[in-house]
Amino acid sequence: MRLYDRIYTKDQVLKQVGHISQIAGIKSYTLNDGMSQGLDAFDVKTGSGLIFTVLKDRALDIAWMEYRGYPIGFINKDGITHPMYYRHQDCQGFLPFTSGVLTTCGLTYVGSPDKKQSFDVGLQDTISNIAAPAYEVSYSHIWDEDELILNIEGKIQDSVLFHENLTMYRNITTKVGENKLYITDEIKNEGYDTVPLMLLYHMNIGFPIVSPDSKLIAPILWTNPRNEEAQKGIERMERFEEPTPNYNEQVFFHKIAADGEGNTYVGIINERLNIGFYIYYNVDELPCLTQWKMMDEQDYVVGIEPGNCYPIEYPVAKDRGNFQMLSPGEIKEIHLELGILTTWEEIQCFKDSTLKLKKNVE
Repeated sequence: MRLYDRIYTKDQVLKQVGHISQIAGIKSYTLNDGMSQGLDAFDVKTGSGLIFTVLKDRALDIAWMEYRGYPIGFINKDGITHPMYYRHQDCQGFLPFTSGVLTTCGLTYVGSPDKKQSFDVGLQDTISNIAAPAYEVSYSHIWDEDELILNIEGKIQDSVLFHENLTMYRNITTKVGENKLYITDEIKNEGYDTVPLMLLYHMNIGFPIVSPDSKLIAPILWTNPRNEEAQKGIERMERFEEPTPNYNEQVFFHKIAADGEGNTYVGIINERLNIGFYIYYNVDELPCLTQWKMMDEQDYVVGIEPGNCYPIEYPVAKDRGNFQMLSPGEIKEIHLELGILTTWEEIQCFKDSTLKLKKNVE
């Protein structure tokens, strides 16, 4: 493994530390203050400078992430909240909105609060809220020759009486010494009816990755603004302003290019700081990319959100057939890589690669 700009064998590492947690590992604990009280979490430290927090009680989503002291994600004013504060009855089910690097949205609806079949759904549905607490959760530190692999896995149930019965198995893996992590989700229809599968990975990036020095980098082929407000900002959708009082959020729906196997990537980079965040995924699994741009004071965040659909109202999505269906017993797999760009050379290579993807399609 690579640590501190050197290559080490397993034996060399173990001779120099009493316990591996000195340099890397997974720490399990319970948050104990305010609206986060009782929330079970895991801190994952890779030894490269990358540290992130996985929330057991919120669908194994990712809250805080940092690289060598630079925060990556946006945390809402409510902070990290326990799902007991989910407010479904007023259709504000996404609120308090923890944000963090990843909030999973779905599994049978994404979009604004609406009525689905015979019952109300809150903003972005329930998987990270009332359906959130993961079960059969385990974590491990596994040596594979000279590589130490850190792994967290568990199941999340998303089911409603008389309606859907879905199970999501999530696996999060990283290697000691690396600046990236891998997420694999397997979503299975455990019921006997075919149901919609609407899924969106709401990744929320904040200061200092987001700043006027930063830019969204993606092989965008075309863009549709969600509304008139977004149309006003379409010429600057890839650039970001200073925090702006009374800013109205803007949402853009993108179609992006991919290679011959469907692989693509999108990221936000700050070239002044030589740091960036990227997502690597497959458009055959997640064909839609939504961008949420919010430049208000304190609410200063950019969402980059791969999904298998766009977050539009349920009746509109249904009319357009804008969601996939999951048959009884059927399983869908999703694969994501989240990583940090840490040098000028890595950033330039990332920019060149996205440009090449776009040119190959055009």
